[in-house]
Amino acid sequence: MKLNQPGAARTRRLGAAVALATSLGVLAACGGGGGDSGEASGPEENQVTDLVVDVTNEPDSLDPFYRNTAEAQRYYRLVYSSLLQWNEDGSLSPDLAAEMPEASKDRLTWTIPLREGITFHDGTPLTADDVVHTVTEAKDPENGAVWLSGLAYVESATAVDELTVELQLSEPYAYLESKLAMLPILSDEDDYAPNETYATTENGSGPYTLQALKRGDSIELARFEDYYGDPYAFETITLKVVPEDASRIARLADGQTHIVPDLPVDQIDLVTRRGANAEVIEGQISRLFAYASMNGDRPTSNVDFRLAIAHAVDRQRIVDQVYGGAGRPNSTYLTYGTLFHDEELGLFFGEEPNLEKAREHLEASGVDLDRTFKIIAVKDAQVTSAATILQANLKELGLDVSVESQEVAGFYEALVTGEFDLILFDSPASTSTGFAPDYVNGGLNSKAANNFAKFADDEMDRLLDTAMTAETEEAQEEAWHAVQERDLETQGNIQLVVSQGAQGWSDQLGEDYQPSSLLWLNTLRNLE
Repeated sequence: MKLNQPGAARTRRLGAAVALATSLGVLAACGGGGGDSGEASGPEENQVTDLVVDVTNEPDSLDPFYRNTAEAQRYYRLVYSSLLQWNEDGSLSPDLAAEMPEASKDRLTWTIPLREGITFHDGTPLTADDVVHTVTEAKDPENGAVWLSGLAYVESATAVDELTVELQLSEPYAYLESKLAMLPILSDEDDYAPNETYATTENGSGPYTLQALKRGDSIELARFEDYYGDPYAFETITLKVVPEDASRIARLADGQTHIVPDLPVDQIDLVTRRGANAEVIEGQISRLFAYASMNGDRPTSNVDFRLAIAHAVDRQRIVDQVYGGAGRPNSTYLTYGTLFHDEELGLFFGEEPNLEKAREHLEASGVDLDRTFKIIAVKDAQVTSAATILQANLKELGLDVSVESQEVAGFYEALVTGEFDLILFDSPASTSTGFAPDYVNGGLNSKAANNFAKFADDEMDRLLDTAMTAETEEAQEEAWHAVQERDLETQGNIQLVVSQGAQGWSDQLGEDYQPSSLLWLNTLRNLE
């Protein structure tokens, strides 16, 4: 076995999750087609065979268990497959599974039949043993997989026969199927080691294989001719690293690239004037938030100090100045556009700073900071701009504050060791769960691998467990409401604003192309 070196099924609805994205109705509803007319003038059908996607960042690892960032998932969702897949309407349908999983009456045993004739890119057949291997490796805490918290209620995975898997749960898990649509399936022929086995290689079963990894430049993919599903329209896909928005827009206008994800909303008019398409993606919602260090020697380990920051932020100024109005203030981890989000709680800290409340909490914290309070902002123009606004807000509280912009790789060690004060970050809500709400568990559960700042609160853990295992929609809504209330009391991550994403694309993709509401290039499979 060798790794690839660089060189009509029924569906199930999760609920009304995707439709709730329209709750962001205050956001800018801008967009349009190519040309000055605002209407697309290109071909009706796709004309592109070698697709180029200009991305601002490359993944620091190709390991599909190591990261679930946008840049990582754009890559590995094309290379790996999952048991189920998300559709743009918020429904789930089988992918590697032959049909939707069948649950026992007590919802503790789930049986999943697999498709026949699927192979990994190295030519080995995909069987139930590979699914068992994947679940086992994802559940091993030593591996630190980003999918660990989503499998917390899975006690075991068993191969009933070559093409049937049985999952045994400790409790009924409301979002198991959504997690099965996120978990990339690995081959059991490979001895998995975190950020080693697949750091620069791959062995998936998805529609594309890795052809070349050129660090700092591009990731090149080629169509997998033995892919079990309908072939994608493109012979090759290149994820081209172009950090500057001006360069990406110029390349789109000149026909050098075909898709520009993560387009700043204030650049939409420019893109359309230059003859391409661009629009706000209603369902693609990102949170701007701050990781707060929980190390005992850091002021942010004190809940009153965190609440002082939460009350001091000028959220509306960030929305207006940083996101051009295409956003809104946010106070809770469970975000606008997500199933069971409570809008009143989501606006709890308000649009403008409440310095009186902030000073009350600062005094209650007992923190007397005799040094510079350091904010690290992920290296992104919008996040850095928001950090300077936060810096000015905290100076109003009498804090001496500095801002430094760093790449993720630059601050990651500090993040996991707690050797920082505040790290400003933005992340799409669909990062780890698609359209489901359980991403909150991954960020605030004390046992979750994605809880990088190591926030720990017994009451939050209990409330999250209730939300994750509630069986009826009414019970789930009540449970998530309680989670949001506790979030406002603790601010394990300090929530600032939410914004909508935008994308630019070439007329050459045809009239049928529409950007995905998910983090990855999910709608490419719909093109012919």
